Amino acid sequence: MNELTLLDREYSPSSVARDPVGSLQRYRTHSDAARSHLDVHIAVPYGEGHGERCHVFPAVPQGTRGPRTPALVFVHGGHWQESGIDDACFAAEQAVAHGCAYVAVGYGLAPDRTVPGMIASVARALEWLVTTGPMLGIDPEQLHVAGSSAGAHLLAAALAGADAPRVRSACLLSGLYDLTEIPETYVNEAVRLTPETARDCSPLRMPPPRCDSILLAAGRHETRTYLRQHEMYAEYLAVQSVSVTAQIVPERDHFDLPLDLADPSTPFGRTSLRHLGLAPRRRGSPTPEGTVTSAS
Repeated sequence: MNELTLLDREYSPSSVARDPVGSLQRYRTHSDAARSHLDVHIAVPYGEGHGERCHVFPAVPQGTRGPRTPALVFVHGGHWQESGIDDACFAAEQAVAHGCAYVAVGYGLAPDRTVPGMIASVARALEWLVTTGPMLGIDPEQLHVAGSSAGAHLLAAALAGADAPRVRSACLLSGLYDLTEIPETYVNEAVRLTPETARDCSPLRMPPPRCDSILLAAGRHETRTYLRQHEMYAEYLAVQSVSVTAQIVPERDHFDLPLDLADPSTPFGRTSLRHLGLAPRRRGSPTPEGTVTSAS
C-alpha cells in the first residue's frame, strides 16, 4: 500500500467495524418505527437553505397542554456526504419515553453543500429551536445535543461560535476534531476542503463549545486516527476547563455506538441518560470502563 491508501483506511470507519451494513439498517428500521409510532412533525424547515429540515418528536402529544420539556437534538454522521434525517430518528422512542422531545437535524450534504455551510446550518437549527421550540413544547433552556461522526464535528464547530446558543449538554460520538488531513483522503472527493478551510473548520483550533458539560465517546473498534482524535479533543476540552467525560466504549464501533444513545438496556445508553439528567446516578456506582472525567 502507498501512504495515501493507508491514510484513506484510517479515515474509513468501516475498515474496522464489525457489521456496518447491519448497523445502518438498524438506523433505518428503528427510525421508521419511531415515525410510525410517535407523534412527529415531519421535515419542518428551520431555515431556507438546502437540506435545512428537521423531524421533531414532541414529548407531549400535539394538542395536549403541559409543561415544556427538554429536547435531545441529534445531528447525523456520514462523512458530510451521506445519510439524512430519515435514518436519524432511531433514538426518538427512547428519548420520548424518558420525557424528552427528540429532534433529528438535517443540514444538506456534499458536494452540494460545503462544510462551513453545514456548520452554519447546524448553528441555525439550534437558534431556531431556542426561538421556535416553545411552540413545539420544548424548553429552550433544556436543549441537549448529540451527534455521531460528522455530526459530532458539526456540533462541536457550531457550538464554538460566539453567537451560538448555549446548550445544557453535548454527547459527541466518534467525531473528527482536526480536519487537516481530510484534503489528502478519499473523503475529500465530495467534501472538497482546501487546506485552509480544513484548518478553519477544525474544532481543535476553535473556542470550546458553548455547553455546560460534554460526554465524549468512541467505540473500542475504531481506527487509530479516530481514537487519537477522541483523545486529543478530550485533552483539549479539559485544558479549556470544560466539564468533560471521555469514554472508550467496549464492544462498540463507529456504527453501532450511536444505537445505544438513551437506551437504558445498554451500559453506554445508561451513561448517556445520566448525562442528559434523565437517569439518576446511584451512590457508589462504579465509573464505566475507559472513562476519564474532568470538571471545570
